Amino acid sequence: MPIDSRDRSRTLPHPAHQALIALLVTAALVTPAWSWSVAVVGHHDRALVATVTGVFGAALCVALTVAAHRAATLRAVRDGRVRADEIAESLEREAARVTDHLLPTLVEGVRAGRTVQETLAAHPPIRNAVLDRLLRTTGAELDLAARRAAHARALIARCERRIIDLDRVWLSLLVTRVREDRCTAVEHTDREHPHVPTGHPSLDDALASLADHVRDELLAAARRTDTALAATAACGARLRAGLETTDARLRVLRETHGDRPEIREDLVEAGRVVARTGRIADTLVTLAGGGPGRRHPRPIALVDALRSAGRRIGAHRRVRAPHTGGVAVLGHAAEALIRVLTELLDNATVFSGPDTDVHVRVEEGENGISVMVEDAGPGMNRRERDAARDLVTSPRGLEGLEGDRTGLAVVGLLASRHRFDVTFRTSPYGGLGAAVLIPRHLVTAVRPVPSVIVAEEGVGRVAGRAL
Repeated sequence: MPIDSRDRSRTLPHPAHQALIALLVTAALVTPAWSWSVAVVGHHDRALVATVTGVFGAALCVALTVAAHRAATLRAVRDGRVRADEIAESLEREAARVTDHLLPTLVEGVRAGRTVQETLAAHPPIRNAVLDRLLRTTGAELDLAARRAAHARALIARCERRIIDLDRVWLSLLVTRVREDRCTAVEHTDREHPHVPTGHPSLDDALASLADHVRDELLAAARRTDTALAATAACGARLRAGLETTDARLRVLRETHGDRPEIREDLVEAGRVVARTGRIADTLVTLAGGGPGRRHPRPIALVDALRSAGRRIGAHRRVRAPHTGGVAVLGHAAEALIRVLTELLDNATVFSGPDTDVHVRVEEGENGISVMVEDAGPGMNRRERDAARDLVTSPRGLEGLEGDRTGLAVVGLLASRHRFDVTFRTSPYGGLGAAVLIPRHLVTAVRPVPSVIVAEEGVGRVAGRAL
């Protein structure tokens, strides 16, 4: 341990050195005295005096030397204790300064991004070499720990960003591409959203493995869904074909037994049941991604479309429809329009009182023909109307359907295929009004029809009104 100049100036010789000095000084004094005493005595007593005085002088030298050594030793011990106490006190002050001030300052400096040298340079140095080495070693470890912590935080931040990117961007993009085309989904997703490495190989491998696993499971689920939808559509199509065959047979029976009213009425009711069951099969096929069963080679008059839609619901006698003059819908869109109107008419009759009518209005505008279905039911609140609008504007099939209400889902799918615009509002009768806009390019003209048509198997009443 270093000692300052004041301590070094007060440093005394070693006790052995002081004893030797005392011996030499005593010998220097005793030797002349012994010589003198021997010289002054007679010749006969000189030997005795020399012996006695010599022994006495030697004893005196030894005694003084021992006394000097002991005194020097005691003084050295006392000075050593004083210096030890001073050193201990100084060491305690230095240790307290290190623990109470410098170490917290180092920690704050490291947290603030300063190096150990910069932090210690702003404070007086530590005089104790051991404490100084301890402080600098501790600071270096703190600096290393801070760099490691910063690296870990940066790695965690990159990992979080990567996981968030996988969750919010990559997975959503993959789901969208799988729904569009499962076969090319992986290629398009990798091209549109390449993986960005985090800089940590093991973490990159783990995230890549996770992404591959999620992608494989999603593709497998998509394959299973496609298979199930294809099987559902095929079953629905077979059911629909059987019902169409049954309906054709019923028409033959009606023509054969048309002169017998009691049989004809039963056959008409059976035809309506078959039509309603066929509507269920059509719904299943549409939601499973299948195409329409009926294809009309020629334009279909709008009044016939309304009649056919009314025929497929149970409360068809409550429907009041207008005369539509010479307006017709092109054949490739006619069946889709009939099914859209069927679902809207069914909803209107189900969600309104049994003693109320459902009114159909037809208006012509610049963009096409609007068919409005209005009831006197309780209507919809804002949340229900938003949900209905979402089903229509964001069509989804069986794989994305929530709940068991399929009518508006079918409306949304068919409207999106043929660009019908379906909107909801409050009807003049206090209930809900649904409007279907048929684009102008799907509308044509047909020959005039009678102003009042009472449908045998369809709409309960068609009240004439020219368009």
